[in-house]
Amino acid sequence: MILITLILIIHAIVVGVWSRGFNLNNKVSNNSLEPLTVIIACKNEEHSLPTLLSSLKDQTTKPFEIIIVDDHSTDLTKEIASEFTVVNNYGIGKKEAIRTGIKHCKTKWAITTDADVKVPSTWIKSMSSAASFTSGSALIGPVKIMPHTNSIFSGVECLDYAALMGWSASTAIYGNAAMGSAANFAIKVSDYPNEDQIKPKIASGDDVFAIHSLVSLGKKVFWVHDMQACVEAESAGSIKNWIRQRARWGAKAKHYTNPEAVKTSYWIATIGLTQLITLGFLIADFKSTILAFSILWLGRAAIDIIFTRKVAAWFQISTPTLSWLLLAITYPFQIPTVFIYSVFFKAKWR
Repeated sequence: MILITLILIIHAIVVGVWSRGFNLNNKVSNNSLEPLTVIIACKNEEHSLPTLLSSLKDQTTKPFEIIIVDDHSTDLTKEIASEFTVVNNYGIGKKEAIRTGIKHCKTKWAITTDADVKVPSTWIKSMSSAASFTSGSALIGPVKIMPHTNSIFSGVECLDYAALMGWSASTAIYGNAAMGSAANFAIKVSDYPNEDQIKPKIASGDDVFAIHSLVSLGKKVFWVHDMQACVEAESAGSIKNWIRQRARWGAKAKHYTNPEAVKTSYWIATIGLTQLITLGFLIADFKSTILAFSILWLGRAAIDIIFTRKVAAWFQISTPTLSWLLLAITYPFQIPTVFIYSVFFKAKWR
């Protein structure tokens, strides 16, 4: 019991630091606008791309240029994008596609997004305003998952990603940004990391390794605390796709060098594995372990929910009540599931 109490105290302190960091993020109003070049890395996105391109046309502040980098598509991606600047990927994969786009930028700042997201009409204006104000080299924009259906599992996915975004925001405000999303990531073109710094042999991580590289060089990466800049991404749509997505993300964790990302990864793994161990003890001897099991599982759930509710409220996410319960139950199983999946399946960005 002493060990479980200690674990919960540490977890409460860790999550409390994240919560305070998220509270410190305040929206900054700024009338100046930095010209932005939008870079969209695409591979077989003929079905998703039209919606994004249409929303980019409707921006209240127009981007300086829209560059679509085609990563050897075999469908009509290039034809659909033809009214904008279309270039072929110099290499293979998303990382090289983004680098190709960066090389074609004529502006000081570039902003990346994904072909299958939805951006609000205020997206460019908000991110341009933040770029003109910041003293940093990059900006992490908010991204939220939109439910595929109004189901309990879709709610879990939305909440899970919101918590991840909340943690990302808190690390950025403390000056040690550890995570972001290429679906909404602005960066100074001159500061874009070289090829080795974003680990080209790993299929995923064009965003997180770029952030880690900048931080390691002493450059600042900030969070844009503005819902007018929030990008909406679709949910995975199924448990299998969700596991595959998490496996792709999890596979790169062993390559982290950012201290905050490493510490957080180890801590989440530790508390999750501890929960699974208590579950094993519960199955073996119900009567003598039920109290310890209940305290650990309910304690962690309460701590996580306090933080996640705050972040979900800011993102204006509404989910079924049972999603919160299912999230608390599934958290400990994510790590072994992702590990097993990543052992048997190779991660791909598309």
